Amino acid sequence: MADVVIVLDTSISVGWNNFTHIKSFLSKLTDHVISNINVDSGRIPVGMLTYSSTGRQLFNLSSFTSAAAIQAVISSFSYSSGATNTAGALAYVRTTMLTSLAGARDDVPKVVIVLTDGKSSNPRATQVHTV
Repeated sequence: MADVVIVLDTSISVGWNNFTHIKSFLSKLTDHVISNINVDSGRIPVGMLTYSSTGRQLFNLSSFTSAAAIQAVISSFSYSSGATNTAGALAYVRTTMLTSLAGARDDVPKVVIVLTDGKSSNPRATQVHTV
């Protein structure tokens, strides 16, 4: 068991083509992995955040209890462009999404999966926020 948050870079450096590839990857991840990790039973809740200059929480750990609902959100979110504020996204995940108010559980490990093109607009601050 774990609490899982997916953090997705939608900054300008990712680009539209790569963004569509990432959405396709997330769709396949949901079909093949998330649907099999007991999201439906609530054993492994999933949250998701997209970010560029600012973060945009798509859903928190307590929002959905089905892979189908997660799949619907993945198919509907859009590309935002902007800077690559990875530090801000990680800080938001830690202070807002990995809290009991957002559905995080005290007694399980926290897993944060970051999908990015690799270069934060503030590498030093990103290192501070890496757990």
